[in-house]
Amino acid sequence: MVISGSAEAELQVVLFRGGWADVDFFDGLDDFGPLPASDIASAGDFAARMDQWVLRVFGSLGRVQ
Repeated sequence: MVISGSAEAELQVVLFRGGWADVDFFDGLDDFGPLPASDIASAGDFAARMDQWVLRVFGSLGRVQ
């Protein structure tokens, strides 16, 4: 999945069945790269990590419209 935000910020996540994900980000300014995403134990664990990744890249969870 790809989540885009303001100032060209972007979070890219590819989830694999084996319990890991490829996660890359660009914050729209000067910070970018991969984020750790191994040993994902459940759907709930993945959801919690997505919340953390969104906070890291976009600064808040905000409201989805």
